[in-house]
Amino acid sequence: MKKFGIVSFILLLMVSLPLTAMAADPVKYSNQVDVNIKESSSVYVSLKGSYQLVNLDTQSIEILPVNTTVYGKKTSSGVQVDYQSKYQTSAKGFDIQEIPGNQKIAIFTLQSEMKKGASSGYPTIKTFSAGDSATYIQSFTNSLGETWYNVTSGSSSGWVLGSTTQLQTISGLSLVDASDGRTYRGSFLFSPSGTNVKLINYLGMEDYLKGVLPNEMPASWHTEALKAQAIAARSYAYSTKSTLSNTVASQVYKGYSSEDSRTNAAVEATKDLKAVYGGKPIQTFFYSTSGGKTANISDVWNTSQQPYYTSVADTYENSPHSNWTQSFTPNEILKSFGVTKADTVLYDMSLSKTGANGEVSGVTLTTSDGVITKTGNENTIRKLFPISSSSSYGMIKSNWFDTSLTKSKNAFVVQTASGQSNISSAVAQTVQTKSGQVTLSNPTYSIQTNSGVITSSGITSVTDITLNGKGFGHRIGMSQYGAKGFAENGWNAEKIITHYFQGSTVSK
Repeated sequence: MKKFGIVSFILLLMVSLPLTAMAADPVKYSNQVDVNIKESSSVYVSLKGSYQLVNLDTQSIEILPVNTTVYGKKTSSGVQVDYQSKYQTSAKGFDIQEIPGNQKIAIFTLQSEMKKGASSGYPTIKTFSAGDSATYIQSFTNSLGETWYNVTSGSSSGWVLGSTTQLQTISGLSLVDASDGRTYRGSFLFSPSGTNVKLINYLGMEDYLKGVLPNEMPASWHTEALKAQAIAARSYAYSTKSTLSNTVASQVYKGYSSEDSRTNAAVEATKDLKAVYGGKPIQTFFYSTSGGKTANISDVWNTSQQPYYTSVADTYENSPHSNWTQSFTPNEILKSFGVTKADTVLYDMSLSKTGANGEVSGVTLTTSDGVITKTGNENTIRKLFPISSSSSYGMIKSNWFDTSLTKSKNAFVVQTASGQSNISSAVAQTVQTKSGQVTLSNPTYSIQTNSGVITSSGITSVTDITLNGKGFGHRIGMSQYGAKGFAENGWNAEKIITHYFQGSTVSK
């Protein structure tokens, strides 16, 4: 009996020693990508898997039970998170880290004390509230028949009574439902940003691409076109060092919610493949439709020309956007050019077409108040012609277009002794000349005005403007409809990429 007692004492002494195990090591993502999902005064995530919460000020770590919802809001001191009837604040924000699955966590059903040993007689390390959780390590039954669980929570480790604790096994794919209404793989940051909280999803490159591909190209398209899109999207993400947007400002990313087995297969089939030039991944721009020829980057973005952004033919492109027509009224165009006077008349419009294919770099209006010229890159030019369609981002589809103007003969305004009058002819009118006043009798005449020369044929003003254009997007790099056409005509993904990005190679 005496020997057994000594053994029991040794066992209890052993389990009373603090363990070196800390909070779980988070999942390490291969080629991590950071994506800004949402920015608002308040955000939230609901955790469908194994995660831990890290306070970036204190580095304190807490394991979170499955289905925990973490609410974040901006405060004057940084970010506050609320979860399970608790809250924390941090000036730097919070990291919600995915931790490896197939492990157990202890969820406390009652208020529970963590002890230094597996007996109520040992000193208390910390106290858990009902609903708190910790990482489970092992269990032990003491000489009183009580089951105790060895757990870690943050930097603390110890023993909790099994009767106040429920063990939960976490396995399978960890996902997060976010406040934008979508579900995501990976981990999240709650980061302060002015008066808002920035919700940033970070995850591995290949999983990121699975949430991009079906939103950039229809999953029903030819598999070689999908693979070309996967290579282009991967190269773009690799070459962009900053946090990505989830919109067309970077690449459209909608997370796990949007994944499709066909686009996932294209990502997996091209794993790690990128478009490379000079030994480095290039920023592989892509867009909907070229209109028959891609653009030189110097012709549309006013930047230095690069060999892999050279205009090439889109031999097999067949797109609803290859040719397009858009009509405008003079008032719409005058307003977009900043003209505010209601009585301003548009007399003419001309284009400066400096691109190799005829891309427009400047637009000139001749008006009753003078000449106005606007120049700029493709985005600037397209915005001069605003349209209400959100599918075209509120502007015309490209800067590759011609104009067709409809004009009519109009009356003009003259100043008389009694005020301004509208007249359609100057015959029989008295006008001031250098040699004095004369009355015009000849039906053929010319009169110099501030805005130009008026002839006997009258002034013609623009009544309707029609643009006839080609392509949709900036037209630099890969046309998605063009890639589809090439794929349907037997080209593989690598050949498609190296065609659109001249001089590049495809490699890991």
